[in-house]
Amino acid sequence: MSSYTQWDRDAYVQRVGGEAEAERRRKTLMARQSGYRLAEERRTRGLTQADLAEAMGVTPGRVSQIERGEVSTIEALTRYVEALGGRLDIVASFADHTLTVTATEAA
Repeated sequence: MSSYTQWDRDAYVQRVGGEAEAERRRKTLMARQSGYRLAEERRTRGLTQADLAEAMGVTPGRVSQIERGEVSTIEALTRYVEALGGRLDIVASFADHTLTVTATEAA
């Protein structure tokens, strides 16, 4: 007999207090995952939060907020990625195609 428990989304939604709370938690998790990946990229490049903050013209606390997923505005993410030497692109997905817009064009 397996100890695996089948995922029951309806039970989860009820347990957390409704659809709105389940969606809020999903978005929070996604933001944290994105922030973690950004922090990994920074570390891969051998930079500290203080180094990146100086390049962005913000405080190390602001960099920490971005990496924890607490700040995810297009402007903040664009500055973060550009300070790492990259470019932030936004992809809009449609049924029959995708459209990529460079964040500096969108900001």
